[in-house]
Amino acid sequence: YESDDYDDSVDPQVFGDVIKMLFEGSPAMTGNDTTDQAPKCSEAQQIHTTKKEETINTASNALAVKTKLGQSSRKSILYELNNQRSKKTRVESNNDFHSLCCVFNAFLSGCGRESVDVSNAKMLMILSQTFYFVDEEQKDGGRGGVSTENVNNVDTNTIPQGESSSSTISKTTKDRERRIYVKNEICHHDIWSDEDFWDQAVFQCVSESLAKSGVLSNYVRSSTVTPVGDGKRMGDDPKTSVKWHDLSPDEYAGAAAQVHSVVFAQLGSLSHSMIELGCGIPRACNFVRRLSIRYQLPLSLRIALIQHLMKNAR
Repeated sequence: YESDDYDDSVDPQVFGDVIKMLFEGSPAMTGNDTTDQAPKCSEAQQIHTTKKEETINTASNALAVKTKLGQSSRKSILYELNNQRSKKTRVESNNDFHSLCCVFNAFLSGCGRESVDVSNAKMLMILSQTFYFVDEEQKDGGRGGVSTENVNNVDTNTIPQGESSSSTISKTTKDRERRIYVKNEICHHDIWSDEDFWDQAVFQCVSESLAKSGVLSNYVRSSTVTPVGDGKRMGDDPKTSVKWHDLSPDEYAGAAAQVHSVVFAQLGSLSHSMIELGCGIPRACNFVRRLSIRYQLPLSLRIALIQHLMKNAR
């Protein structure tokens, strides 16, 4: 990482301000403005736009820095984005959507291959599939919109009186077809073509899943209390951790199956993300083959993953 000589005066509140600006939009002029008031409103709007651009540039520059301060900035905006997705996920204007995509791209440019950066990039990858802009001029469906099959879940109880359910569902369908998600605008970033990033992501996901599942903890054995002199006793803890070489053949096979299940799930999830981000089927299949060998995934599971990816390609 670079030294932290970069100006550290960027207040974390800046990132909250940026998200608020992008999702609130610009203040609109009211229809009651007189001829005398219009220039003043136009001037105020210009000042607001200039301030917004400066704030967004400040945030983007801070996010793109490859220092510990940059990591801190990226954590700050992830916090703000996580809060925002529970409030509103649609960006109203095309300009604001473009600015949001620039912020995401700056974030990714600052990410290295350290554990914290890989973790942050994975979280941003999820968020990129959350925020969207509806292209009203799009006639044949937006880029990467949600499948119309999901529209069958529309709650007819929420349909306003005087409107038919079919017209409301049709409107919802068009809205979903015209959605452009942030992921569609960041899929060309260099980070997605870096094998090291995906390798680190798999390692991190598998490690976290195994830690949560506690595979070896299922085989904890009772220890024997043995005096060792000076009043000290070995094995005071009634249970002791078990290493792989301590397992019996049957226990080893059971534990290995659990690990393979975790690796299978994480490879499937990340290879799907690769396709979503424009990496292509061939690269995703190569990724699965290479990591399956590294993690000693059985051939049957490897074939199942690749077949699933090829099926999605049709």
